[in-house]
Amino acid sequence: MSDSRMSSFISSMSPTLRHGNRHLSDKDSDSSSGMSPKRCPYKAGSIIPHTEDEYVGFASLPEQVHRKAVKKGFNFTLMVVGESGLGKSTLINSLFLTDIYKDRQIPSVEDRMTKTVEIEKRQIDIEERGVRLRLTVVDTPGYSDALNTQDCCKAVENFVDEQFAQYFKDESGVNRRNIQDSRVHCCLYFISPCGHGLKQVDVEFMKQLHEKVNIVPIIAKADTLTAAEVCKLKNRVLQEIDEHGIKIYEFPDCDSDEDEDFKQQDKELKLAIPFSVIGSNTVLEVNGKKIRGRLYPWGIVEVDNPKHCDFLKLRQMLISTHMQDLKDVTQDVHYENYRAQHISEENKRDLQRERKLKRESCTSLDGVVDADRLLQQKDEEIRRMQEMLKQMQEQLHVSGGRANGTAC
Repeated sequence: MSDSRMSSFISSMSPTLRHGNRHLSDKDSDSSSGMSPKRCPYKAGSIIPHTEDEYVGFASLPEQVHRKAVKKGFNFTLMVVGESGLGKSTLINSLFLTDIYKDRQIPSVEDRMTKTVEIEKRQIDIEERGVRLRLTVVDTPGYSDALNTQDCCKAVENFVDEQFAQYFKDESGVNRRNIQDSRVHCCLYFISPCGHGLKQVDVEFMKQLHEKVNIVPIIAKADTLTAAEVCKLKNRVLQEIDEHGIKIYEFPDCDSDEDEDFKQQDKELKLAIPFSVIGSNTVLEVNGKKIRGRLYPWGIVEVDNPKHCDFLKLRQMLISTHMQDLKDVTQDVHYENYRAQHISEENKRDLQRERKLKRESCTSLDGVVDADRLLQQKDEEIRRMQEMLKQMQEQLHVSGGRANGTAC
């Protein structure tokens, strides 16, 4: 290689490589002059502190999880339970700004008297700002409509258990990649504003399902009550819930690092239980402004006005702030309780089946032993009969010989 090419090659090298000989010579000069070489200030295996300018990259993990979750989409199953005529369908349409019950037929009074509880599932895909939500609304037409309301809670309880059983079966299967979560994440229970608290059917329903689903009590048609009556009914409902030991959905406590606005908002949501709501899909124009509400001779009731009802607080809790917590409680509490109980019952059934097989095997062995004993007894009896027959033949032979001798 020529000198010009060698000089250009050296100049293209990194500064460390180009000055490596100089470092080596400096080190040699230090050692030759009697000076000790410089040592690294960090021990082997120690963590070297980094400055604020350095960046590793794991801080972007939340963004990765967010992109993956948005791409996959979300699902939420909401159950509405209550008497007919309390505005369940209207409230659901008002919450999600859609019309889920387009082709629904209202039964007559004669049909309601003998009608049993049915389970209706309706799915709708909602997209907002690039986020897709598959909403499943489970309605219970016929609930508490018949004259005999003893079995109206059983159909709802069976449906909740069936969803748990299906999820447990899918989770225990071989292919677990595309599990469809159809478990009920929240149950909006509508309380009639006409009574003085909870009815017997309300108490029985919540006591049977409070350990299987998140129950959120709602006072329906709050526009039929005054503000003082709403407050009195709320206190009465909470008192009866506490007296009967019913467990409704509890809001999680705020973290210490949350801002004061969020803490105040969470406090207001907790104080609003049970939510007093008004549902309406009618758009009215008041002073050039379009609002959703109901028109009465004495004035207009606005659905989105927090002074008139708790509709905004319910929507904020259900959709904006606590939807994921409702799903987490369903997974970590209600489903885990069902799973533990189901596995325990299976183990008991397996143990009973094993004990039954042992008893049957022991019974069959005892039967074999008894049969052998009977055969032995029969053989002994046959042998004794043969001996007796032989003795009788000998006696007859002896007696016959004596008779011949006498005749001679």
